[in-house]
Amino acid sequence: MTRRTQLGEVMENSNSHKLQDTACPPAEEKPRCGRPPEMEECVRRERILEAACKVLQKHGYHGASMDKVAECSGMSKRTLYKMFPSKLELFQILIRDRLFDVRPQVAPEATTAEEELTSLLIDLARTILRPDRISLIRAIITESSESEDVREIIATLETGGEDNALETWLQAYCRQHGYARTNVRSWGKMLFGMTVGDFIFETLGCAQKPLTCDVIQHRTGMAVRIFLSGLKSIHPA
Repeated sequence: MTRRTQLGEVMENSNSHKLQDTACPPAEEKPRCGRPPEMEECVRRERILEAACKVLQKHGYHGASMDKVAECSGMSKRTLYKMFPSKLELFQILIRDRLFDVRPQVAPEATTAEEELTSLLIDLARTILRPDRISLIRAIITESSESEDVREIIATLETGGEDNALETWLQAYCRQHGYARTNVRSWGKMLFGMTVGDFIFETLGCAQKPLTCDVIQHRTGMAVRIFLSGLKSIHPA
C-alpha cells in the first residue's frame, strides 16, 4: 500500500468519526422522576434538634410550638411527631444531647493522672463553650424561672449520670488509689464548677477579658492540681 493510500484511509476514518459525532450528539440525561431519596433518620433528627434550638432561643419555651419547629426544620409535622411524640420530650432530648450527653476525651498523649484529668476538662470546656451551646444555656436560664417544664427537664437530667465522663474518670481514679467512691458525684460537681462552670459564668457575663485557649488550659491545670492534692490528703477507705 502506498503512502498516499494510507493517508487517504486515515483521513477517511477521521471524517467518518466527525460525521458520527455530528449526527449522534450524546443524549442528555433525563431528569429522574418519582420521590427523592429519603433522608437518613439521624440527619432528620439532627435537623429537627437544630430547629428546636433556634425556636427556643427566638420564642422561649412557652412561645415554642411543634408547628414552629416543623416549619423551621422543613419537616412535616407527621415526621416531627413520629420522632418526638411531644414538645416536652423534644426539648428534653435537645437539652440532654447538647449539654448533658457530652463525651469529652482524654488526650492520647496524656501520661499522668493530672494530664488526663486536665485534658478531659479542657475538651469538655471546648464543647460546652461553643456559641450554639452558650446560646442554649442562656435560653434555659431565662426560661427556668418561668417554665415548670424546663425546671422538670433539668431536674430529671441531673439525676442521670451513666454517661458522665468526668464522674467515670473519678470513679476509676478513686478505685485505683483506694479512695472511697461515695462522694464522687459531689467531687465531680465541685471540679466542674472550678473549671467549666466558671468559664460558662464568665462567658454568659460577657467578661472583659476573653477566654483564650491558653487561659483555659492554665486555669484548668491549676484547678486539677489543687483538686488532686486535696484528694491525696484523704485516707484510703
